[in-house]
Amino acid sequence: MRVSIVTPDLSHNCLGRSYVLAQLLEKNHEVEIIGPQFDAEVWGPLRNAYRYKGVKTSKRVYRFAASIPELLTKITGDVIYASKPRMNSYGLSLLKALRSDYPLVLDIDDWESGFAYHGSQLGAYLKGIPFLAHANSFYYTRLFESLTNLADARTVSNRFLQEKFSGTIVPHARDTDSFDPKRFDKQNIRKELDLPANKFIVMFSGTPHPYKGVDDLAKALSRIECVEIKGIVVGADDSNYVRKVKHIAGDSITIRGRQPFDEIPKWIAAADMIAIPQRNTPATRGQLPAKVFDAMAMAKPIVATNVSDLPIILEECGLIVEPEAPEQLRDAILKVFSDKILQEELGQSARQKCIQKYSYEALAPVLDDIVLDVVSKYHTSNK
Repeated sequence: MRVSIVTPDLSHNCLGRSYVLAQLLEKNHEVEIIGPQFDAEVWGPLRNAYRYKGVKTSKRVYRFAASIPELLTKITGDVIYASKPRMNSYGLSLLKALRSDYPLVLDIDDWESGFAYHGSQLGAYLKGIPFLAHANSFYYTRLFESLTNLADARTVSNRFLQEKFSGTIVPHARDTDSFDPKRFDKQNIRKELDLPANKFIVMFSGTPHPYKGVDDLAKALSRIECVEIKGIVVGADDSNYVRKVKHIAGDSITIRGRQPFDEIPKWIAAADMIAIPQRNTPATRGQLPAKVFDAMAMAKPIVATNVSDLPIILEECGLIVEPEAPEQLRDAILKVFSDKILQEELGQSARQKCIQKYSYEALAPVLDDIVLDVVSKYHTSNK
């Protein structure tokens, strides 16, 4: 059976979730990934991971509309799997499913409209007016979030989204064979990546944004007087926020740029500890950072904030602090740094939990059952 995964933008990091879904489905099905490409290149970390079926187009609604017929012809699967309730993925998928009578599954891994709720909902609507010509307009996102019940089945990444939209929880899975600490020698990797050989490295992996709390990590590390502890932020872009983080951190943090997806295990292997300092915002309540599973698979001690499902996922295998509390974050880092037995216990417990609950082997059958159930019900209803 062929499954068509429709992603909102091949040139954006939202491709990461589509990639994970494809990896899980490929164990039992043929998979294709289709979507608009709004920038010149496919998203860097996964640029060469698949032969994507994309159409270069514009985020302007009137230009995107002109590309819809070509995008629809590229969807050739027996089942359509839309990533995110956005016009350029779910809207496209609904159109194909209704016109061609295909079963449709919708995946929701973020509360999309939550990213606009910086203040009040009214403010989000007012700020959205100038962007009505944009394919990712807040108004279109709200429209398609209201239509999620038209999908034959839904998958979500965390409990917040399950309560909001219903559906089966499918967390961000990881290939625990690729993300295996036994494949890497920490000191050799540090030499290759030009990282300090004798420091205790606390790493943040991912694109820094204010809601990810990287400035809180910068404050925490800048308040640690121990010269043996060094922060590394890998995956950064050249943004004002990254410059702010650099200013706060001073010499306590080194910033590195974006890396190919298949290089991530190597970078995680070089770390002694991973920090996931999410802020508590409307966006992060509906978000589960995929990087937590990278760290778990690589048997790293983790400190994360009390946001979304992180406390449940890291129960008995990680440290939890309150969001926007740099002092707590600092104390957790020092606690792990000073206790090698704790480092080992947390890391090994995290990897075992990842293998049992969040690996490809654990979650591929879950997704396979959803697809087969949707197809079975579709054929039954069409007899």
